[in-house]
Amino acid sequence: MSEVMTIGEPMVNLIADSSETFMEARTLPREMAGAEFNVAIGVRRQGHTISYVTTLGNDWQGDLIVDYMDNIGIDTANIRRVDGAATGYQLKVRSSDGEPKVIYFRAGSAASQTTPDIAEGIDFEGLKILHVTGIFSALTDSTYDTVMSLVDAAKAHGVTVTFDPNPRPTLWESREQMIEATNRIAAKCDVFMPGLSEGQLFSGLSDPRAIADHYLDMGVKKVVIKLGAEGSALFERDADGRRLETVVPSFEVDVVDTVGAGDGFASGVITALLEGLDDERLLERANAVGAIQVTSVSDSEGLPTADQLAAFIATTPRKEVSL
Repeated sequence: MSEVMTIGEPMVNLIADSSETFMEARTLPREMAGAEFNVAIGVRRQGHTISYVTTLGNDWQGDLIVDYMDNIGIDTANIRRVDGAATGYQLKVRSSDGEPKVIYFRAGSAASQTTPDIAEGIDFEGLKILHVTGIFSALTDSTYDTVMSLVDAAKAHGVTVTFDPNPRPTLWESREQMIEATNRIAAKCDVFMPGLSEGQLFSGLSDPRAIADHYLDMGVKKVVIKLGAEGSALFERDADGRRLETVVPSFEVDVVDTVGAGDGFASGVITALLEGLDDERLLERANAVGAIQVTSVSDSEGLPTADQLAAFIATTPRKEVSL
């Protein structure tokens, strides 16, 4: 079994790598996309093992994804292939403000039809971390139930569960439903990783410390809050129940494309946990991976190797951050 497992919807990403519109573009290089897929790539590039749980169609998109995963060493043993439903893909165009325009082709996709029984054949022996997000959970009632089943099974086997809420309001029937469903997952997890605005949304609180207390009181062990481009903060409780906090600044970089920054951050948290880094080094790594990723147009191709990450941390100026 791999050290890490994730569940999500991987997609083929067709990129117009210029200022052209889709109508103008004559070439669309193929890369891979999907929040959990980005995390998986980040974990592999840091030298750790990871397996992917999903459902893909028996189509060219599914073939490309499985071939890509096999080539970089992501375990595909828990991927189902089905007829009658397509693998999702997306089109992406760069933007001068770093926020690309994306068109999705994923409605009714094979991944959205994943059912909870996919967890029944998984061997949890040796697994250390399960990573889940709010995106796959939001696709359908079935994918939400699948995530909950997998989280419960992982917890029963002593596996640490990390959760990035990654809210997608358009995938939910209402804002209230999204908040309630997200908090039910958060309450089961060990490490919760919202952005500050996400933490405010899901907790109904504004102050980072109050948000952290809200989730620590639920039983979450570590609350890691992303503070935008400035840095991040980690909150936990000591043996006496006192709240501890660590705040670490991010790095000075030129932003090309913000997509994948949070996923890179998550891969930094996960690999730091695997390596037993202290809280300050954990946030430093997570901030660094996120910062490196925004310098690349691809959702994941900018994610660094261990050597590239070490060199970046050693040579890149830091920002200033405070709560």
